[in-house]
Amino acid sequence: MAKTTYSTFLALFAAAVLLTGCSDSGTDTMTDKPAAQHDEAVDLDTLITQAEDAQSEADKLGFEWSVTAPLLEEAHAAAKAGNHEQAIALFREVKHQSMLAIEQAHYADKHWQLLIPVND
Repeated sequence: MAKTTYSTFLALFAAAVLLTGCSDSGTDTMTDKPAAQHDEAVDLDTLITQAEDAQSEADKLGFEWSVTAPLLEEAHAAAKAGNHEQAIALFREVKHQSMLAIEQAHYADKHWQLLIPVND
């Protein structure tokens, strides 16, 4: 019974993470334009701050994903090179991944009991 409960939990958790990760297609459904183009007056400095704050919070919770820090470095390099659109897209992705990692941390904190094997 315990193995079934643990397996069920892992399957549900993996499905939730995958569905959440796939839920943002990067387009604005109202206009069908890519998200990076839909608001032209994006404040890059604000976006950088938001992405770094979210990444820092995920790291503090111990749930930062291994791909987030390299992506943040790539975003900074794109901004430094003057590639504004690419930098915006990358910083948005860092922010998105970090927010998902924070959500994952809160879920794990709330449901930690499901990871304890039960001997029946």
